[in-house]
Amino acid sequence: MKQSMGCRLAAAAGVAALALTLVSTGTRGETLVEARQRLMVAVVKATKVMREMAQGKAKLDPDLVKDSVRTVSEATAVLPNLFPEGSQSETSAALPALWQNKEDFDARLDEMNRSAILLVFAARQGDGAFRYAFDQYQQVCQGCHAKYRKPE
Repeated sequence: MKQSMGCRLAAAAGVAALALTLVSTGTRGETLVEARQRLMVAVVKATKVMREMAQGKAKLDPDLVKDSVRTVSEATAVLPNLFPEGSQSETSAALPALWQNKEDFDARLDEMNRSAILLVFAARQGDGAFRYAFDQYQQVCQGCHAKYRKPE
């Protein structure tokens, strides 16, 4: 039986909730900063896979896009909870503005998730639609980094 995208997203949310529980209870033995960084690295890797397809360096593969989007969706479900007040750190790339504008940061994560989900549908439409949707997704990422991430 085929699962709908809604069922898959609900499952991803369940996985994300479990991940949050594991992180918050320290089961992984990592700090909040380490958990944030691990999830962000996973998002970067997933985005790189999709970027290669959007740039024509790799063949557009809707199933691989779906897997990458799942990674992004799971991360965006957990990340808002990994930036509580007082969790700033010298080892973190997050700027103080993130905690000063936490509602905006959380909204940007929601927007990132929505734009990522659109990539799944765009991948089914072909290269042009996927490139357009990826550009939109990338703008969301860049906008958040410009406001809330230390320059590299």
